[in-house]
Amino acid sequence: MAKQVSKEIPIALSGEYMTQLTNASGGGRKYEVNGTQYDSVTTLINNTLRNFGVERWKDGWISDQLAHFDGRKLTSSLATEIVTASAREMEESASIGTHMHSIIEALLRNEELEDQVTDQLAPAVKAWLKWRRQFIEWQLVGTEVGVYGNGYAGQVDALFKQGDSYMVVDWKTSSGLYDSSFLQVAAYAHALKEMYFTPATIVKACVVRLVNDYPRVGGKKNRRVPKVFSDECEYVCIDVPSWYDTFSHMVATSSGVKQKVQKVRI
Repeated sequence: MAKQVSKEIPIALSGEYMTQLTNASGGGRKYEVNGTQYDSVTTLINNTLRNFGVERWKDGWISDQLAHFDGRKLTSSLATEIVTASAREMEESASIGTHMHSIIEALLRNEELEDQVTDQLAPAVKAWLKWRRQFIEWQLVGTEVGVYGNGYAGQVDALFKQGDSYMVVDWKTSSGLYDSSFLQVAAYAHALKEMYFTPATIVKACVVRLVNDYPRVGGKKNRRVPKVFSDECEYVCIDVPSWYDTFSHMVATSSGVKQKVQKVRI
């Protein structure tokens, strides 16, 4: 059995904790609550729904690498470099995402940022502040809090409240906004509602992306330099019941059934 790394996660709107279990080698994440294990929302989605945006992104990396090394003899080491370039970039992107999440958490809690904001991320901070001002009436309830139910669990980036309504928010520094993100927050929002509230309680969900891309040279992306963030963000506030229904019927989703979203850029 693979060795697991455990981490205690505060449960949303509760003084209790759930245990996050991740394989030491990565992936295969589960959560445990009162002796019951739940599958991770993101693992369920990744295992069931092929993320076509990510696949196109990987294909773009391979095409770019092939063009860059055109004319060189294809050796085993060069082939490995070409096909693993996207994996290396994914690791770097994950590191940037983790860093940005910690900055946002500090901003939400009015904590000192000290030297956390790099030149690369300064525009992203400005973009996030635009979003926060637009939803300033939403009061922070918690960050990195757990939800569970219906056989799955997950960790919400931020939870807000306005009156009797709640909003589940997920921050993204990805190359785009994908269906998998909307399914993810819908599952979180549905679980939160099932945990505590009546059918009449409104639980909303929003995905916020801090816009970034590679610089372009001659009209083509230069993937060998760091991504550049703009001071813009994109966000989508989803129809939770509709997207949760899609999440709970993954077979239909993976067969190509898509829903429309209204993306806003500020």
